[in-house]
Amino acid sequence: MRSGKIKIKVSKTVQKRILNGDPWVRFYQMKNRNVSGAAGELGVVYDSANKFLAIGLFDPYSDIRLRILQIRRPVIIDRDFFNERLHKAAARRQHLQAEGTTGYRLVNGENDGLPGLVVDRYADTQIVKLYTSAWLPHLPILVALLTEEFGAARLILRLSRHAQKVDAGAYEDGQVLVGDAPSGPVRFQENGLQFEADVVRGQKTGFFLDQRDNRQEVRRRSEDKTVLNVFSYTGGFSVYALAGKCTAVTELEISRPALEAGRGNAVLNFGNGVLESGRFQQIQGDAFEELERLHAEGKTFDLVILDPPAFAKSKKDKPNALRAYTRLVQFGARVVSKQGVLFAASCSAPVVADEFYRAVDRGLQTAGRIRRNGHKTGHAADHPVTFPEGTYLKGIFCELGN
Repeated sequence: MRSGKIKIKVSKTVQKRILNGDPWVRFYQMKNRNVSGAAGELGVVYDSANKFLAIGLFDPYSDIRLRILQIRRPVIIDRDFFNERLHKAAARRQHLQAEGTTGYRLVNGENDGLPGLVVDRYADTQIVKLYTSAWLPHLPILVALLTEEFGAARLILRLSRHAQKVDAGAYEDGQVLVGDAPSGPVRFQENGLQFEADVVRGQKTGFFLDQRDNRQEVRRRSEDKTVLNVFSYTGGFSVYALAGKCTAVTELEISRPALEAGRGNAVLNFGNGVLESGRFQQIQGDAFEELERLHAEGKTFDLVILDPPAFAKSKKDKPNALRAYTRLVQFGARVVSKQGVLFAASCSAPVVADEFYRAVDRGLQTAGRIRRNGHKTGHAADHPVTFPEGTYLKGIFCELGN
């Protein structure tokens, strides 16, 4: 890597966006698009008066060419810089351990001043997920800090699809960087409940940590209720419903391995008796088809949870995604009991909150259901949001009438 820095030129409009917190410089925003450099080199943006404006990590393989680490004041990007950022991120999560939570997001990328980097903690196992190859040259420093300063006994590397497409050198997705390879799922706590996650092959980094607060809300609402958990994955919402003393929970999921993991998490917390009691049931199949079948059979539930995977990966997917959310809510609302609750969530970043809530209301209207109240939710505390594009998770608990 060259010792010098790449000079990035942008318009006054982009300069203003950077000062207002935009952590990215896209390729089309650059005035000197012929600039070249290796992934991970430092790029510097100067303002119109040729004064320092920002410094970040350069990525020649991504439309996001520069991920900004620092604005206004020049700094040296070294071990001390990364150490300070990591400690600030950890301080924001200090309260979680006292709440019985050892599984949480330690670093949330751009929102913690480390763009393109996610670190998820599962007890003494930590997962480093890179969304840009620009972090690869700096990985040895991160590994040293996470083990020496933040207690990682095991470190596993996960690479985004984009990062896997470019040359990652000696690194590969699922690689164990420190410690022994896990012999199976790793165990952690969340709000005092026990869970296991496949951190090597599982979706995201093995568990959807961002839904922790919504799971807690489900626990609060579940007493003496029948619950249907659609797109149940490994059963996080189901365990919370059981902990909330629901009368029964049914999981609906198309993936057999996910259902097996969900059953394992239920047994981990409540023993084999939960399976024998009939309080825990599972349905394998397509969510839309099975919801239609349940409706045709006259089945209803007091609390229905709709937490699908992202329906929109980019803006061009948004129209289809909104139609899919409307249809899903329509089908889900039909199996909610007369005075029941429907929880709908979206993790599609291109779909903004107001668009999603309107899609939910359209689905309820099509199903002939009235929303008496709606409790809107967002990101958990360990998933802070500091810029608009960082807002992806939105949910709503809809209390329904006839």
